[in-house]
Order: sequence, then structure tokens, then C-alpha cells
Amino acid sequence: MTPLTWAIVLFFAGVVILLAELVLPSHGLLGVMGAGCVIASVCVAFYVNQWAGLAATLVIAAASPIVGMWVARIWPKTYVGRRLVLPPIQSQPQPLAVQIGQVGVSISELRPMGMCEFEGQRVEASSEFGIIPAGAQVKVVSVVDRRPIVRAM
Repeated sequence: MTPLTWAIVLFFAGVVILLAELVLPSHGLLGVMGAGCVIASVCVAFYVNQWAGLAATLVIAAASPIVGMWVARIWPKTYVGRRLVLPPIQSQPQPLAVQIGQVGVSISELRPMGMCEFEGQRVEASSEFGIIPAGAQVKVVSVVDRRPIVRAM
């Protein structure tokens, strides 16, 4: 076989191996082998002629972002991609159960975290200062990371 034939065979073998990487769980081994075949095809193309090597390099450099975009956007929607990629989470965050200034009762001892009850709804809260005993009245002074910060009244 001529070197030009080797370059073409290596390129298509690399593409087939890279496509197999999308379907088979090889932990990246097939991806490395496929990329190696494509790089080897460019090297063989440079061996044939410097202009053939330059053309192969430019074609691969221009096609790589397009193929990468396809893999990132379209492939998860295909038959195989839907079975291998987790779907995006569609849930909206729940509204806060408490408001600043709301008064409630501590159900457990807050040292500094524990359970409080506001209008019949139990919420995990954090004390602003020190330990708050169970059964004490508390007031929400702020909300940090969707968790109320309470102060004993």
C-alpha cells in the first residue's frame, strides 16, 4: 500500500474508533486510540507531501469544533445518547418556607443547627448566637443558602 492509502486508512480507522468511543464504555481508551490514528494519518500525509499534510491538518482543525459541538448538543438526543447521558434536571427551586421576621418555636436544641417550626411547617434552621434550647421562641433574622438564621426571643 502506498503512504497516501495508509493516511486515508488511518484517518477513517481513527474516525470509526472515535465513534465507537461514544457507544462503548472504554473509559477513554478508544478515544486515545482514535485520536492517535488521526494524528498518525496527518504524520503519514506529511510524509507523502508537505501540502497534503498541511491540508489534512487544516481539515482536521476545522472539523474538530464542528464535531465537538455535534457531540455536545445533538448526540445526547439520539437513541444511544438518551440511554447513556443523564437528562437535565427540570425542577424549579421551591419557595422559601419562612420569611425574615417570622416567629416560630424551636423543636430541637439548636447548637447551632436544629429544627424549628414556623406556622406548622418544620424547617432546619441555624442559631445566630450560641445554643438555643428546645421549646424556645425564635425569630428569623436572615436567610443564608436557603436556610433561616434564627435568634432566641
